[in-house]
Amino acid sequence: MLPGYPVPKFFLNMDAVPLTEDERYRPEPSSADGKKELADEHLTKGRIHQSITCYKKAARLENTPERRTDLGDAYAFAELPVNALKQYRKALKNNAKSPVAHFGLAELYTRYGRWHAAITEYEIALRFAPDNAFYRSKLAIAYVVSSRVPDAIEQLEQAIELCPRDAFYRFELAEAYAEMLRHEDAVAEMEYAVSLSRADDYYHARLGMFYARAGQLNRAAVSYMQAFDLNPGMLAYLCLAADMYHSLGDEKRADSAYEDSRGMGAFDADFVHRARQYMLGGTW
Repeated sequence: MLPGYPVPKFFLNMDAVPLTEDERYRPEPSSADGKKELADEHLTKGRIHQSITCYKKAARLENTPERRTDLGDAYAFAELPVNALKQYRKALKNNAKSPVAHFGLAELYTRYGRWHAAITEYEIALRFAPDNAFYRSKLAIAYVVSSRVPDAIEQLEQAIELCPRDAFYRFELAEAYAEMLRHEDAVAEMEYAVSLSRADDYYHARLGMFYARAGQLNRAAVSYMQAFDLNPGMLAYLCLAADMYHSLGDEKRADSAYEDSRGMGAFDADFVHRARQYMLGGTW
């Protein structure tokens, strides 16, 4: 599905943050590094046109795999896969051993569901950058989608060895264990992730889901309430806690939580639906 994609409408109207007066008249940096920094700034503010222009100028000044990959990433973000593919191939023509170029190409393939091709590129990227924990986590995700969960677990365990205090890799490992119905292992890893990132309401909520799948409904209710305390605007957490109270036979607390969660928006309602399916053994 890569060839033949038209320019999407959102790309044509992507200037989310208008240029300020100072930005309009600010001299453009002359170095490739300066143009890359300006491109990054434009991209974070939704100015995709300006960011691509600046990445192009940086690549003309320094035709390196890193510059070409930056431009390819911007095209991929703008949903222009053919343009992105050309830049990644130019980067690899420049240096076939560039891990960033192989990783960028893998990410592009992932966007369009070409998982086998993505796995190949992730594996090549890791061949040239074996100590990159993030690359390993992305390969692990691709393995999970491709039903290679044991291989995913191996990659995530290696990522944790590289970054033992990073909650994200613990979370991903918990997800992989859950895929294999290793509920106790999933709970243990998710508890560790929460201990490393106690202010993350989403992690508390996912721990609640893992507890529920392991049959620990009391702990699930506590986790959902902790998530709600951290983010009171997310009524989905309160509704899920109510589900746990109801399953435990505590109808008074269930009714109170259900009442307080009334008025959920579409996002919260979808979150609750997906969480309920997940707790019953579905996929997230």
